[in-house]
Amino acid sequence: MQSQEREDKIPPTRLAGICYLVIIAGGLFSEIVVRGQLIVAGDAAATAANIIEHENLYRTGIGTSIAFLACNIPVIWVFYRVFRVFDQPISILLVLTFMTAIIVEVANLGSYLEPLNYLINAEALAALTESQRAALSYSAFQRFNAGFALSLAFFGAHCIILASLIIRSGLIPRIIGFALVFAGIGYIINTLTTFVAPQLRGDFGIFLLLPALIAETSLALWLTLFGVNQARWNEAAMS
Repeated sequence: MQSQEREDKIPPTRLAGICYLVIIAGGLFSEIVVRGQLIVAGDAAATAANIIEHENLYRTGIGTSIAFLACNIPVIWVFYRVFRVFDQPISILLVLTFMTAIIVEVANLGSYLEPLNYLINAEALAALTESQRAALSYSAFQRFNAGFALSLAFFGAHCIILASLIIRSGLIPRIIGFALVFAGIGYIINTLTTFVAPQLRGDFGIFLLLPALIAETSLALWLTLFGVNQARWNEAAMS
């Protein structure tokens, strides 16, 4: 009876997996479909023209970002519930690094909205020339990139902490934990290159972030399809 009670209380890990898949899909859509197509590196005028021409797509990117950021809440709640039975202090640190990354990213959404204010809702800036508004818009997007890179440093730390909990607990295949270590390191290096050596980011960015995509997708799919090792979780919860 006691074992059954414990099984009933196991967190909804499959819900976390589904939410994680939504986060990954939303992030890819915002990065590749929206920003990848509309933002022209180093060309403020072309970027402004793209945003004006595809305003609805740009707004959809903002809405998608808000939606997948909201999906992070159930994910971190489940992660904390799952791993606290193994190591509560480290699980709290897991939450803190995760929430710091999300708070930075949410606060950074203002810079994502700014280009629309400069380009679409420009009545208050009528005294400025079109090129000046385009420059302001591009500058806002550069601030967004910097804020997003900063959030990834905290998320990288979160990935490494999560990896240690996965490897130690055995609730999820340890190979996913080891993959998350490389993902976390890649996120942190990506942030450092963004601020310290931005000329390298274009050359190595894909190699730094691809392991993260593989590791996080593997984790999300595993949680969605299989959940966690319930027997091990019950054993830890009852100890």
